Amino acid sequence: MLRCLGIIVFLLTPATHAIAQERSQPLKIHMISGSKEYKSEESLQAFSQFLEREYHVTCSASWGRDGATQLENLEALQDAELMLIFARRMKLAEAQMAMIRKHWEAGKPIVGIRTAGHAFQSADNELFDRKVRGGHYAGHYGGEEVKVQNDPAAAAHPVLAEVGSFTSTKLYKAGELDPTTTVLQTGDIGKAKHPVTIVHEYNGGRTFFTSLGVPADFEDPDFRRLLGNAVFWTTQRDPATMKKPSSP
Repeated sequence: MLRCLGIIVFLLTPATHAIAQERSQPLKIHMISGSKEYKSEESLQAFSQFLEREYHVTCSASWGRDGATQLENLEALQDAELMLIFARRMKLAEAQMAMIRKHWEAGKPIVGIRTAGHAFQSADNELFDRKVRGGHYAGHYGGEEVKVQNDPAAAAHPVLAEVGSFTSTKLYKAGELDPTTTVLQTGDIGKAKHPVTIVHEYNGGRTFFTSLGVPADFEDPDFRRLLGNAVFWTTQRDPATMKKPSSP
C-alpha cells in the first residue's frame, strides 16, 4: 500500500511542481497605449487592474497618444512575456521601434486591440498587420450597431470559452486574411459582415487581434472575458492555475 502511495506521489510531483512554479512567477505584461478616440488609456488601466486583482499577473505600461514619437517606459517590454497593444499611427524613433520589432521577431505573444492593425507607420504596419497578426486593416463603417457572434467553426477554441454574443459599434472592414489565420468572431451590421477577432502564429508565437474595443466594449463581461482568455492563450498559461485565491 505504501509503495503504491509513493508511486502516486512521485507521479503527481512534476505536475504539482509545474503549477507551483507557474504561480510563483507572475505573468509579465507590457501594455502600449495610444488611441485617444477610443480612450485606450482609460480602458487599459481598468483592464490591467482587473488582471492584477484576479490573477498572478504584473502589468507595466507605456502610455502614449496617436502619432507619438516617444514612449516612456518602453524598456519594460524587454522583460515582458506578452505585449498588449492598443495604439494608432505612432511615429516612434527607430530605437523604440526596434524594441517592438524584437518582441514579435522573437515569436513572443501579442494581444492587439482595435487600432493595433495600424499602430505604426506604413512599412511596419504592412509587416505587423499582414504577417504578424495575419490580417489587414481596410477602414471602418459608421456608428451602426454591430452584432458580434462566435464563428461556429471555432466554437471549441479556448479564447471563446464562456464568451457569448454581444453588441458593439463601428465595425472595422477586414481585408484579405493570411490563409493560416483563424477567425473566432464576426461582426454583422446587416449590410456588411466581417471577421472581428482572429488568432494567428508568427515565428512560433501566438498572436490575438480584435478590431473591437470601443469604450463600451470594455464594460461588457463577454468582451472582458474574451480579452482575459486571449492573454492566457497567447502565453500558453492555464488561467485556472494563474487565478488568485478568493478573499475570505
